[in-house]
Amino acid sequence: MTKSERKNLFAGAIGNTIEFYDFIIYAYLAVFVAEHFFPAGDGVTAMLASYGAFASGMLMRPLGGILFGTIGDRFGRKAALQLSVLLIAVPTLIIGLMPTYATIGIAAPIILVILRMLQGLSVGGEYASAIVFLIETSPARRRGVAGSFGPLGAVGGLLLGTLMTYLTTSALGEERMHDWGWRLPFLASVLLTGIGVVLRHSLAPERVEKKSRSPLREAFTGYWRQMLAIGLANISTAIVSFVGFMYVVPWIERHSSANTSMALIANMFGLLVICMAALAGGWMGDHVGRRRMSMIGLVVLVAVAWPAFQLMLSGNFVLLALGSMLLGIGQGLFIGAFSAMMVTLLPRNVRVTGMAFSYSLATGALGGLAPLLCEYLVDRAGLLMAPALVIAVSAALSLAVIALHPLWRHNDESLPEDHASGTLPRGSRLDGNPGAPVRERLSL
Repeated sequence: MTKSERKNLFAGAIGNTIEFYDFIIYAYLAVFVAEHFFPAGDGVTAMLASYGAFASGMLMRPLGGILFGTIGDRFGRKAALQLSVLLIAVPTLIIGLMPTYATIGIAAPIILVILRMLQGLSVGGEYASAIVFLIETSPARRRGVAGSFGPLGAVGGLLLGTLMTYLTTSALGEERMHDWGWRLPFLASVLLTGIGVVLRHSLAPERVEKKSRSPLREAFTGYWRQMLAIGLANISTAIVSFVGFMYVVPWIERHSSANTSMALIANMFGLLVICMAALAGGWMGDHVGRRRMSMIGLVVLVAVAWPAFQLMLSGNFVLLALGSMLLGIGQGLFIGAFSAMMVTLLPRNVRVTGMAFSYSLATGALGGLAPLLCEYLVDRAGLLMAPALVIAVSAALSLAVIALHPLWRHNDESLPEDHASGTLPRGSRLDGNPGAPVRERLSL
C-alpha cells in the first residue's frame, strides 16, 4: 500500500470518527442534557424529550445527504469532505458552551434542537461521501478493506466517545458531571476536528470528469431502484449501532446491578471487536465475496441479539463484556463487508447523491427513532428486552433484502466504470463480458 493510499484511508475515515463521537456522547450524556435543557417533574418525560432532540438530528440526515451529495457529485468528493468535517463539530462545540434552561428558559431546548438539526444536516452526507471516496481511490481488489475504513472510523468515534465519557465520569464524579462536567466531552471534539481539517486539506486534487448538472434529479429519475435497494439493505445498520452500543449504556445502568463505569468499559470491548471484525469482514469480502460476508454478519446479529442482552442484564462485568462483544462480531462483519457493496449500484456522476440520500434516510430515520422506540417500550410498555427484539428484527429485515432483492442477488461487486477501463475485481462474475452485465445490473 502506497503512502498516498494510506493517507486517503485515514482522511476518509476521520470524518466518520468525528460524526460518531459527537452522536455517542450526546446519547451517553442524555440524562444530563435532560436535566439541564428539558426539566420536568417526570424524569422519564425529560429523557424522552432528550432522545427526541437526538432523533431530530438524525431525521435531518436525508436533507444533508441531498446537500452534500450534490456538492460531492458536482464539485468533487474533496469539496464535500472538507466542508462536512468543519460543519459537523460546530454544533457540538456550541452545545458544550451554551446556557441551560435555568439561565435562558425555553430558548435553551429550542436552540438545542436547532443545533441537533444542523448537526444532522452536516453529517447527512459525510458517511456516504467518505465511503465513495475510499472506494474510488482504492485498487479494485482491495475495495473491501478500503471500504471497511468507513465503519472503522465510525466505530473509532464511538470508542473515543465512550472512553471520554468514562474518563470524565470517573474523574469528576456524579455531582460534578451533573453540574458542569457533562460539557467537557462536547468541547473535546475540537481536537478531532483540527486533525480532520488538516488531513482533508492535504488530499490531492481530483481528476476533472464530466459531471451531472442536477445529480438529485438524475438520481431520482434514473436510479431510484438502486437507491431503494441501498436504503432497504441498511435497515439494521444504524439501529444496531445506536441501540446496541449507545442506548444500551443507560439501559444497563437502569435495569441491572451494573453501574455506568462497568457498562461503558464493557461497551468499549464490544466496540473494539467491531473494529477488528470490520477489517476482517472487508478483507474476507475481497476474497470470498462481500455479499456473502454481509449476510453472515446479519445472521450472527439475529442469532445473538437476545442472549447478548440477557448477558448484559446479569450485572456481571465479564458477562456484560461478552454480550457486547457478541453484538460486535455480527455488526463488524456486516458493515465491514457491505460498505464497498453499496457503492457498486450507482454510476460515478450520481454516486454520492444517490448513496447519501438513501443511506441517510434509512439510518437517520430508523436509527434516530430506535432509541426513542426502545425507551418507550421499556418504560411505558414494560418490555424490558425491547432493545434485543428491535436489533433482531432489523437485522432479519436487512438479511432478507440482501438475500432476495435482485439488485443485490445479481450484484457482481464491481463499479460500473470498471467495465470501461477493464479493471474488474478478481473473481467477478462479469469478467469476460464487460458490457451487457452492467446494463443488466443497473436496470434490474
